[in-house]
Amino acid sequence: MKKGEKMKKVVIVGSGISGLTCAYKIKKKSKEVNLPVEISLVEKENRLGGVFLTEKINGFLIEGGPDCFESEKPHTLALAEELGIGERVIGGSEEAHLTFVFLNGKLWLLPKGLLSLAPTRISDLIFCPFLTWSGKMRAGFELFIPPWEGGSEDISLAEFYKRRFGKEIFDRVAEPLFGSIYACIPENISVKSCWPRALQLEKEYGSLIRGMLTRRRMRKKTSVPGQKKLPVFLTFIDGMQELTDTLLKNLAGVVFQTGKKVVSLIFNSGERKYTLFLDDGTSLTADVCILATAPSYATAEIVKNIDSGLSDMLMRIPYASSATISLGYRREGFPHPLKGFGVLVSRQEKLQVKAISWSSTKFVGRAPEGYVLIRAFVGNAEEETIVYQNDEEILKVVKEDLKQIMGINVEPVLSKIYRWPNSMVQYILGHEKRVKFIEEKTKKYPGLHLIGNAYRGIGISDCIYNATRCAEEVIKLLQR
Repeated sequence: MKKGEKMKKVVIVGSGISGLTCAYKIKKKSKEVNLPVEISLVEKENRLGGVFLTEKINGFLIEGGPDCFESEKPHTLALAEELGIGERVIGGSEEAHLTFVFLNGKLWLLPKGLLSLAPTRISDLIFCPFLTWSGKMRAGFELFIPPWEGGSEDISLAEFYKRRFGKEIFDRVAEPLFGSIYACIPENISVKSCWPRALQLEKEYGSLIRGMLTRRRMRKKTSVPGQKKLPVFLTFIDGMQELTDTLLKNLAGVVFQTGKKVVSLIFNSGERKYTLFLDDGTSLTADVCILATAPSYATAEIVKNIDSGLSDMLMRIPYASSATISLGYRREGFPHPLKGFGVLVSRQEKLQVKAISWSSTKFVGRAPEGYVLIRAFVGNAEEETIVYQNDEEILKVVKEDLKQIMGINVEPVLSKIYRWPNSMVQYILGHEKRVKFIEEKTKKYPGLHLIGNAYRGIGISDCIYNATRCAEEVIKLLQR
């Protein structure tokens, strides 16, 4: 530190992937530019890492939160490489990358060409066994549907998809896929915020099918000969928590305050400083305050004293509740071959289980020799009451659904339930306008930043990307 130069203070609230990435990037970049920064991180829970929660129980490796990340978005893999754990990344077997749909009381193999929502292989659409010929023809007619001209208006995922491909393929393919990703009611979700790529393809190529096929050919042309293609889904040898644990190892010098909740925030405009008051009666003063709190209604409570309008808009972002139920079985006598990654359940089946991941097939090392591990998902924006049932009631319902879907009629040797109440953000219609309002309001407070999956991107890579951008902005601000 130069003589007379004051230590800059940064407080981050929330220790999920957004908060930890932002802390890591600020610490690293401040060293690069020789800027003295003191970072404090406040977390209301007694553990760090947010929804990244991996446990090893009786030889099973169980994920309570996310079990993987997508290779298509590069930010997670790039962070792993930067942290020196790139060699710890493993991919799911592409040969076993088969997904099934439970529809009309039967399991159907979902053709790979339909996994991207817009058909990328016409042959897969033509020979899809659970679509009628009229449904296939209507989907193929997408090539001739003109682009949507809504301008600044928003349109739901359901309306947009049905307009382009028809109702049948939406009900049988798109709805189960959207539901498994977003735990949502597609009729309420914004295509601008959740699937902007579709609007871009439509605008650029006039058709999603034409756009997907063109880009697929372009990727083949630009691919490096001999370069191995990454699997779609990636994770770490010891589970996703390996990423947050490694971030923590790289945060030496950061002051952690766990088991403490921020109850209010004050901004001193004259000094341009923030004071955060904690529930234990203590307070922190900072030049920069980064609220990586999830969900957004928790952020709303913190900022209500400095801006009621900002707080009210944050409260308008809705959430749904979900739970994951991991079940371990002996392989001997297990009635299903588990040749694939899992099952999507159509909502017309009216079951509580919305999706099933075949964990021990998807990634190696998830179950001990002679055993299998699967993970069921319950709860979404349409039906979330089951999340609040006791363990016995949840297990009873899940076992009944698994018997109907997969014919599982044997008892598990292990079960583990993780509840995530009001944790699945819903990018409903008008989400983009809400976020723009929040961003404009936040600009009035120099040094105040809001990050996390509530705003611009639900996925892990989106959170890492936005946290990295935030860190860059913070360093520029502190340098000025």
